[in-house]
Amino acid sequence: MNMVKVFIKGQEDKELSCFLRYYPTRIKNVGIDALFDRQTIFDFKDGCNQPQVAQFVAKELVRKFGRKIGKVVFSCVPASSQERNEERNKAFSALVCQLSGAIDDFSHVKVSGERSAVHGTKMKKEVRAKRLEESNTIEVDASFFRNKIVCVWDDVVTTGTSFCAYAAQLERVGAHVTNGIFLGKTSYRYVPTY
Repeated sequence: MNMVKVFIKGQEDKELSCFLRYYPTRIKNVGIDALFDRQTIFDFKDGCNQPQVAQFVAKELVRKFGRKIGKVVFSCVPASSQERNEERNKAFSALVCQLSGAIDDFSHVKVSGERSAVHGTKMKKEVRAKRLEESNTIEVDASFFRNKIVCVWDDVVTTGTSFCAYAAQLERVGAHVTNGIFLGKTSYRYVPTY
């Protein structure tokens, strides 16, 4: 998989990239490449291809950080509830770290409460930001993250609101978020990749 640069306003100091372009299902006239990428993302969310995706992510982490990988914390943007977070991120994070040599932060991040999902629905940026703040709290272990280099992972980036909120929370406790890696970047205008 080839990496594509991602731009999120206000995050210009971070290296952000993704593996795939994600075209929501309402975008109809797409090629087989886009359908394949969409299914890859759906399969990841369902837990079907996490070992394969973990291999790509681990390889990218090693490429980015080289010998310094053992000092880098790999952190998944938490899901909307602790149960979903464990289902989606626990084994994936452990595997990425096992393959790359990065530090797994999963046990240092807790989700309490639950919020509605923000992916898969069309909404204004302000509404999306408000949903991210509703009735779920992400608790991070400040002593663990202080002065650590952190690479943040999220499956799909659309506006970057989830990434920005989580990166800001980590930075408030003293972490140095330097990178973001995403499986897919939401796109609305189809451009063939073949």
